[in-house]
Amino acid sequence: MRFLGIDTSCYTTSAAVYDSSKGLMGEERIVLSVKEGRRGLSQSEMVFQHVKNLPVLLRRLSPLLQDLKGIGVSGFPRRRADSYMPAFLVGRGMAEALSSSHHIPLYVFSHQENHAMAAIREAPALWGKPFYMMHMSGGTQDVLSCQWQEEGMEIHELLTSKDITAGQFIDRVGVALGLPFPCGKWLEALAEQGNDTYRIPRSSVKGAFSFSGPETRVQRDIASLAYRKEDIAKGVLIHIGRALEKELSGYPFEKGHPFIAVGGVMANRYLRARVEEICQAVGLTPLFADPRYSSDNATGNAFGAYMEDRLGVTGD
Repeated sequence: MRFLGIDTSCYTTSAAVYDSSKGLMGEERIVLSVKEGRRGLSQSEMVFQHVKNLPVLLRRLSPLLQDLKGIGVSGFPRRRADSYMPAFLVGRGMAEALSSSHHIPLYVFSHQENHAMAAIREAPALWGKPFYMMHMSGGTQDVLSCQWQEEGMEIHELLTSKDITAGQFIDRVGVALGLPFPCGKWLEALAEQGNDTYRIPRSSVKGAFSFSGPETRVQRDIASLAYRKEDIAKGVLIHIGRALEKELSGYPFEKGHPFIAVGGVMANRYLRARVEEICQAVGLTPLFADPRYSSDNATGNAFGAYMEDRLGVTGD
């Protein structure tokens, strides 16, 4: 039995196919195009590109789409009443059309749940069990407590950002350094050539992440031309790692719980290593998706549809 996953997020159009006996059969994605020098897209621009991209991805996956048993799709950013973005309606609309025309079940997840399930796909024994999750992407900086209910995951916010996220910090600095947007992988590559000589003062905000002040400082230093780009890139990643250590080490987590770290920022190898060190120090069990599946993709939705069909969301 095969299950299709679809995700139309702020910067990536994604589709994937999961097979009940063979696992992930295939996945395709197209990163949305952002003009040089810009730091993002409007929702209307996202919708336009998703409408163009999604049929392309389904054609690429067409040899795997026979005898579909179900479809999983991201219908909204988070599973709460005030969570809405037009970009997700493109994927949801396509999924509803396919569900109706093929007479197969449709499972609607949140984008955040899709990220979590992309990691759980590699550790399916966690299905139905409580866990902590840190979601770090271009627009999200959340540490969450996750339980399972019949209607989906029950997610409670533990820590968040008071201003901009680590992903926005990376992207804004990256654009200022002349890197393509989204800047994550480019900044990581640049940082690998840097020296640990550029330091950014810590934010004074307690009990939350805060990167607005540090970003202002870095932008001023970039304009001064007093520092090497490589050293600035390395300094930004080191600063984010220290911010994670400060907040995660100070939170009263229940020891022994899994700690799933997902989102595009968690594709960064340095930050993954830092999170693993922090988790081990505070008694949590870290779990990451493969770096390729940390950034936006639809594999979690495809796997989630399979698990819903097999067990139901509570795992009973």
